[in-house]
Amino acid sequence: MHRTAAPLLLILATGALAAEPEGDLKALQGVWVIEDAKLGGRDHKDDFAGMKLTVTGEKYVIDFAENSDKGAVTLGETEKPKQIDLTTRKDGPFKGRTLPGVYELKGDTVVLCLNSEKPDRPTKFEAPAKTPLMLLTFKREKK
Repeated sequence: MHRTAAPLLLILATGALAAEPEGDLKALQGVWVIEDAKLGGRDHKDDFAGMKLTVTGEKYVIDFAENSDKGAVTLGETEKPKQIDLTTRKDGPFKGRTLPGVYELKGDTVVLCLNSEKPDRPTKFEAPAKTPLMLLTFKREKK
């Protein structure tokens, strides 16, 4: 039994190491608190007060009252601006859609510009009136 257990443990340990996030995904790990929110050209900071974004591995959870959601996060770090896709769960508020967006990560601040309704990816960090764009700024939660 010991002869088969050692290689199996080595394979499992190697797989666990390979799954460790790298680059910006590693920097995004943790809990982020909303600082500013604009939707369709309007300020929604007060409406989104208390929202938290938690990134663990390649998964995210947004905790925000009854509108909480979770899913997978994918980054395109080599694009300009950098790209992000949030693929939501099938039973959440966005019903299994992928929200394409762009992101900017600077220290303890991350800015996301996401399209909440269409597959068109934003190209700027803005949420003009009469668009389904969301511009969200998060600060890393202080412990």
